[in-house]
Amino acid sequence: MSTRRTPIPVHLRLQALTTLIAVLTSGCLGHYYEVQRTELERLVREPPQTRGQNVYAVQQFTTDSEPEPAGPWYPPQEGPPPPGYSMGLHGYWLPDFYIDFGTPYYDPPVYTRPSVHDASPVSGNVGGVSGGSPSGGGSSGGSGNIGNVGDAIVVIIAVGVVVGIALAATEGARYEGSVAVHPQHPVHLWHRRGGQSTVRLDELTPEHLRDVERATLSGREGAGMWLRGAAPLNRQGFSYQFGAGDDRLVLPGGQNPRSLGFRFALGYYPVKQFGLLTDTRLQTGDFNGGAFYNVRLGLEAQWYPINVWRLHLGPFVGGGQSWSASEGGGLPTTSGARPYVSFGALAEFEIATRLGLTFRWTQDWLPTATPDTRDFISSWSVGLAVY
Repeated sequence: MSTRRTPIPVHLRLQALTTLIAVLTSGCLGHYYEVQRTELERLVREPPQTRGQNVYAVQQFTTDSEPEPAGPWYPPQEGPPPPGYSMGLHGYWLPDFYIDFGTPYYDPPVYTRPSVHDASPVSGNVGGVSGGSPSGGGSSGGSGNIGNVGDAIVVIIAVGVVVGIALAATEGARYEGSVAVHPQHPVHLWHRRGGQSTVRLDELTPEHLRDVERATLSGREGAGMWLRGAAPLNRQGFSYQFGAGDDRLVLPGGQNPRSLGFRFALGYYPVKQFGLLTDTRLQTGDFNGGAFYNVRLGLEAQWYPINVWRLHLGPFVGGGQSWSASEGGGLPTTSGARPYVSFGALAEFEIATRLGLTFRWTQDWLPTATPDTRDFISSWSVGLAVY
């Protein structure tokens, strides 16, 4: 019986292509930066004149909801800068210590001296805006069935890799960390009931935050924005991980087909060092004239207690269910499902605040396997973790 695989069905190829296009066109990084409520609460406790020099913010996508634009912003008064201020780019006054920050990452709008027909210089609120509401295989199948399952696995792998690369590209470029803005920079406040309002940073008070969920800063308003340094790797929150490497399937008779295996995981880190993920590993290929596949699906706990510069080290442990089959050529005819237990070591190199390069060494054990297939199975993979 031939083990040659049938071509991947056209509808599966179209589904993979549709997913690719949807991911790659889902949005671009914009000039809006989100500030969480906890950071706003910290800022209102700072002296008004120094609030803008260190604000923790996260860059947003252009597809995210954007606030109403702030009104025109002008220097506080005409004439020479007051004590403690210097003339900045495009005629804006800046606190003296901002000179050390260099040129803003986002150029501010060009300042034009107002005439009698223009709006008067802003004092107090920048421009209050009230917005609207915003199955297990228990029987032996033919080699054609194994080939069809293998083709489906290939499609799943392709979609998973495309999604992972797209997420890694956006999160790798996305800025999260400290920004600096003028003390009078407009702050867009998002209220719990859907409204919006705008207030100057130096006039922000606890009363403004009573029903506020978050805030947004625009790099293209006020006197521009400085990016002062990205934050260290932050795993807290949801995570998507994917990778590829050497994997192995243990078969009766001492045969150990090795091939390229892929791993995908989705989960949540309640704290930066510890996370729980749903984990799957996919392997398919030809060996000794036959065909085989091996699929594992389970839960995994990851822990990173050791940090050395940008390198993070730790163990993981997990378990779940595995499905595998083999047939044809010199391979034994097998098909079945059984539980597995896995553990191993993790090494992650920090690339960006929400992106890490990972290396995994894994040991698998099938506790209910036959005596000649119950040995530990070792594998390794290299991949990316997006947080």
